[in-house]
Amino acid sequence: MKHFEIRQETDSKIIGKYPQVKELKIGFHEARASQWGIISKWKSEDDIPDLNNFVLHNNSRLSDCVSNNFVITSSGLFLSEKCSQILEAFTINGSFHPMTIFRRGTPHPYRFLWYEYGAISKIDFKKSEFIEYNDIYEKSGAIIAVNDFEDYKAKYRTLFDDNADEVGWDLTSKSLKIAGCFDITPAFGIGLICNEKVKNAIEENKLTGFDFRPIDTEILFDQSVYSGWVSPKVN
Repeated sequence: MKHFEIRQETDSKIIGKYPQVKELKIGFHEARASQWGIISKWKSEDDIPDLNNFVLHNNSRLSDCVSNNFVITSSGLFLSEKCSQILEAFTINGSFHPMTIFRRGTPHPYRFLWYEYGAISKIDFKKSEFIEYNDIYEKSGAIIAVNDFEDYKAKYRTLFDDNADEVGWDLTSKSLKIAGCFDITPAFGIGLICNEKVKNAIEENKLTGFDFRPIDTEILFDQSVYSGWVSPKVN
């Protein structure tokens, strides 16, 4: 099945001013907004900042996926209730949490979809395939065996140091083996991805604010293995 990277729409004709949300109705410290900067370290509901005081920019439009300057798509999305209801029919490697966006003083219920960066705890690095790649010169190199995330970082650093005189080198995934089976999941080195069933559902329901990009990486699921990270539930 084909997979696509999910990005946020940036066309001003559709969403107005980008990002659509960048202000709060309450103070930065009161909202615990500094927590957004350490989202990868959240462990419990006590780590989650205030989700009910976001303000839509005056020159922006509400969409089903709302761009913002609090969290990037590698860790979470602001989604409309309509969108979350449609997506809940699919298997998602993440969890929804209630939130509110104010437009000209009127509250609009939304959902924050939160997920683990890269789904690192669910990537089987040994069964995935990584390749040296230069995205400027369109030049690929050797297949590199990787044992785990720490090993990936070490081998990426070696590749970077060995090619210090050239720009554009990366250690990128050719295939990713993911524990579990998901219709929507973060994917290491890519971002948030979905299969074509999800893409079709979003487009057929005319949900706005999404930008889909095809990916070259082969996504492989292992339903016999489940590991690691689960975000806590928030009432």
